[in-house]
Amino acid sequence: MLLTRTLYPWGTWRGALSEMDRLRREMDRLLGSFSSGLAETAGPGVYPALNVSEDQDKFTVQAELPGMAPEELEISVTGKNLTIAGQRKAPEVPEGARYHRRERSFPSFSRAITLPSEVQPDKVSAQFKNGVLTITLPKAEAAKPKQITVQAS
Repeated sequence: MLLTRTLYPWGTWRGALSEMDRLRREMDRLLGSFSSGLAETAGPGVYPALNVSEDQDKFTVQAELPGMAPEELEISVTGKNLTIAGQRKAPEVPEGARYHRRERSFPSFSRAITLPSEVQPDKVSAQFKNGVLTITLPKAEAAKPKQITVQAS
């Protein structure tokens, strides 16, 4: 009788490579949250979704906040940091009703981002329309580009 022992707990090289690939994807997913400031997109599960744009005089931040009211939001600016916080309210469920599917969650949230340069916090404005929050953050004078004219001698 011939006894054989497998050196690979996954059976074959293909199984081992498949397991390594799964581990790599899991590590990418876990470590991705640490480098979210470097990525172009934040990925699923980050709330609220943001767009940040810049022109010569200001930054504009747009946040998707469906179903929220302006009074449920807290916005703060310190130096180069912007924080948007709040809590989505769960709708009331009639007595005796039961869920067949419950996928929406209503946790409190806080989203902080660091802008490329300082802003003028006393001139920041925010508008909320159709579930989209638009925050306008004028740049600090020191952060604005300066046009230098060349003098002929």
